Amino acid sequence: MGTNYDDSDSGLHGSWPPTGSPHPADAQSRVDFVSSDRFDDTPDLALGYAPLATSGVHPNKDQKLDDDGKATRRGRMGGGFRLMLFSSFATLLLIFMLPLALGLPGKVDPWSIRSIANGNVNVTFLDGNGDLLAHRGYRQEETVPLSEIPPYLVQAVLAMEDRRFYRHWGVDILGVLRAAQANFAAGGIVEGGSTITQQLARNLYLDGSRTFTRKAQEAALAFWLEQQLTKDEILELYLNRIYLGAGAYGVEAASKVYFSKGVRDLTVSEAALIAGLPKAPAQLSPAKDLPRAQDRAALVLEKLEETGWMTAAEIEAARAAPAVVELEERSRDMRASYFVDWVYSRMQLFVDGPPRELVVETTYDPELQRMGEEALAATFDGLRSNAKVDQGALVALDHSGAVKAMVGGRDYLESQFNRATQAVRQPGSAFKPLVYMAALQNGYTPYSGIVDRPVRINGWKPLNANKRYSGWMQMRNAIAYSVNTIAVRVGYKVGLDKVADYARMSGITTPLPAHPSLALGAMGTKLHELTGSYVPLANGGFEAPAHGITRISNVDGDVLYERARNIIGAMPPPYRENSSGEELVDEDAAITPILNKVATTSDVQTMTKMLKRVISIGTGRRASLGTREAAGKTGTTNDNRDALFVGYTADLVTGVWMGNDDNSEMDRVYGGTLPASTWATFMTAAHEGKPRRKIYTPIWVKPHPSQYKKRAPEPVIEEIPVVEAPVAPSFSALRGKLNGLSNALAAAAPLEPPAPEPARTRSRGMDRSVFRSRDD
Repeated sequence: MGTNYDDSDSGLHGSWPPTGSPHPADAQSRVDFVSSDRFDDTPDLALGYAPLATSGVHPNKDQKLDDDGKATRRGRMGGGFRLMLFSSFATLLLIFMLPLALGLPGKVDPWSIRSIANGNVNVTFLDGNGDLLAHRGYRQEETVPLSEIPPYLVQAVLAMEDRRFYRHWGVDILGVLRAAQANFAAGGIVEGGSTITQQLARNLYLDGSRTFTRKAQEAALAFWLEQQLTKDEILELYLNRIYLGAGAYGVEAASKVYFSKGVRDLTVSEAALIAGLPKAPAQLSPAKDLPRAQDRAALVLEKLEETGWMTAAEIEAARAAPAVVELEERSRDMRASYFVDWVYSRMQLFVDGPPRELVVETTYDPELQRMGEEALAATFDGLRSNAKVDQGALVALDHSGAVKAMVGGRDYLESQFNRATQAVRQPGSAFKPLVYMAALQNGYTPYSGIVDRPVRINGWKPLNANKRYSGWMQMRNAIAYSVNTIAVRVGYKVGLDKVADYARMSGITTPLPAHPSLALGAMGTKLHELTGSYVPLANGGFEAPAHGITRISNVDGDVLYERARNIIGAMPPPYRENSSGEELVDEDAAITPILNKVATTSDVQTMTKMLKRVISIGTGRRASLGTREAAGKTGTTNDNRDALFVGYTADLVTGVWMGNDDNSEMDRVYGGTLPASTWATFMTAAHEGKPRRKIYTPIWVKPHPSQYKKRAPEPVIEEIPVVEAPVAPSFSALRGKLNGLSNALAAAAPLEPPAPEPARTRSRGMDRSVFRSRDD
């Protein structure tokens, strides 16, 4: 930087101000900068300079300001001596009264604090292969002494956060007044008044609430910290604890996360990027929005140039070589972000206690995730311009309910809202398999005859998709062609309470209203739950809710949660047979853990046969996988606001949703069109190289190894053998019975052949032409 530094200087490894640069007080007389950045919580106070003091020395705290400084101050205060007097009185009042009124900790020992406030944990996620997937929570490295932090990083942080850091006593009254003036002029909050000391106090002892009481406690703690620690200690502690996005706490952690290097090796441009993060780390993190972070770094360089703490040549050199963020890990993290966010939000269900470092093993499959994203992207790339659909989601599970892939939207950077787990949308006809499963459990069969005709229940009159009726038909055809009136009749006759009970047992947790429209999926549910409700149909009737965590351990290897402990049994390997129809058993194949039984095997086998017809002859023909056996159901809601396809094979259960976040109407997008074709694209790629197997639902279940109990050995009892005399066998009684039976048969009259039955004729017919134009 063209500056001579003296390593013996303990405040920073350099003298202040830098040689050859104008004195900050002189520079400040030419600068009157007020930040208007919308992300700022506090103003960039330009009421004086913030020199980096040597250890134990606080410039401008023990010395009077020169004439230029006084003139500048009076100009800032509008020239009012009364205002300055009032500010001084208010400062003294706060110093002496707030600690007494609010109470403070008995002592301060911030250097011993190693956990982060607000209950965060440092979590490392592993995928299903045991490889690193992502980090969540905090990441904190070793404390770096202030003297070893590059001076330009410290300068940049002070320029952005608290230029008067070395001039105030924890709360900058002038900064608060100026922020109030700016907020009043803007008609809203555009600036705050928190100093670095206040931010540190909040980080160490307070929560993130924005109330007057919390603000008063923050001010009192800031005054108190100023009495307990030196300015350099406060600044060093702040730089090593401040949150800087992507789970990084402290400048050392942020340097390693963003640049894969320590803070001591940062360049000026890299330091500027980090210095721009404290005010809005979640929004400005380069791991989330790189262009936004780069714009913020440019603003930091502008402020450094305005303060005069760095020369114009140094600033231009930094601009010419902007920071390059290591995006390889960021790219991997972004691909899994929807899944990791969902898993991270569910961790509190399995572990509790104080903050700590955890390792979470998940069910995530990177290859299936890539295939899911590519399938959804390919659909949108080939979308016709007037389709009026802007979002989609996909979730894939295995037969135990383990989530293998989760695509929560088209672009995580644009929207972190997970449409696979957070969006509550109507499933439409994709809910009908649960209705017909309740019917099968209550005496219906695929060949049960129901009449497709207008129906009215309590004033509600449902219509078919094509507004036509076909008369008598079998239930298996009703589901294949997605006939609404028959689904409503069946659901109403079986009982809506029984339909809701089965839906809850199969994994649906959203409210299920007792209205006949329940049979048509006219209620809200989540895609991952709806997809999970199809898993019992694929695995033999066993409950297997969608889950993403298999094990949670601490850094010492202690297991805090393991899903296997909640499992009651395990299914054998998938069914296979040879050319003679004999079952082939693979002893080395992995077993599939399961939970409770929610349906009989015969019922789910029957439903699978019915859902196979949806793909072969019904509304889901675009979901065909050729010669590979597949079953599924389409779903489309009123006015085409939601379109879904949920289906399964012998290996995977997958659900696809398409629609608009604002719930607006799509143009001719049905469950049997884009969602079905997206499902087929993904499933084709996911099954490449896998053998073609039937969707077999096994009956036999063996206990899971975690359920085995060690039994005490039974006592050995010595038995004394008893010698018995042999008895000669006697066949006389048996011979007599056989002779009697033979005589009776010989005396019986011969049987007459049965008379031929007349040919049966069909009394009712079904108009199949109505299905030709039916989409769902």
